[in-house]
Amino acid sequence: MLAKGKPLVLEKVSDFVKAMAKGGPVKDELEAKKSAPKNTTTTSTSNSNSAAMSKEKVGVEKEAKKEGKKGFKTITMSEKFNCRAKDLYEILMDENRWKGFTQSNARISKDVGGQFSIFDGSVTGINLELQEGKLIAQRWRFGSWSDGIDSTVRLVFNEPEPGVTVIKLTHSDVPEEDRYGNATVVENTERGWRDLIFNKIRAVFGFGI
Repeated sequence: MLAKGKPLVLEKVSDFVKAMAKGGPVKDELEAKKSAPKNTTTTSTSNSNSAAMSKEKVGVEKEAKKEGKKGFKTITMSEKFNCRAKDLYEILMDENRWKGFTQSNARISKDVGGQFSIFDGSVTGINLELQEGKLIAQRWRFGSWSDGIDSTVRLVFNEPEPGVTVIKLTHSDVPEEDRYGNATVVENTERGWRDLIFNKIRAVFGFGI
C-alpha cells in the first residue's frame, strides 16, 4: 500500500502546490466575481437620487431669485412734474443745478461710465446708461453702507402730454441695515428721494402740479 499510495499522494501534493502558486481557489472566486455583470440597481438609484437633489437645489435657487436678495429691498416711486422730460433730465444730470436745489456740493459726469458725487460726497456712483430725456441708470452707494455694497437706480422719463413729465424710479438692492446696524436705511432712502430731490425740484424750479 505504501509503495502504491506514495506516488498518488505526491501527485496530489504537487497539484496543490501548483494551484496555490497560481492563486489558488480564492483567485478563481475573484476572477468569477470580476467577470460577473455588475449590479446596476444601486448605481441607477444613486443617479436618480443625485438628479432629484440637483432639481431640488435648482428649484430653491429659483425661488430665492424670485424673492430677491435677502437683506435688501427695492424702492419704487412714480412722480409727476409740470415740465418737459428733457428739462428734468438736465436738472438731474447737471452738477450746478444739483448744488442749487440740494444746497450741497455735487460733481456729476454726463458720460456713461463717468462718476458722480452728491450730497457733499455722502452718495457716490457711476453712470451705467444714459438716454437724454428718457433714461438715467446709475450705480449708487451711500458712505454709511457696509463695504462692497452698491445699489442700482433707474429713472425712466415719460411725457404723456407736452409740459407734463412722469418719472418712474426703481432703486434696487438697497440694504436694510447700514454698517452701524441702523435698520432705517430703506425708509430714509425713500424719504430722501421724495423730500430732498423730487419735492425740492418742484419747489426750486416751479415744476409742481
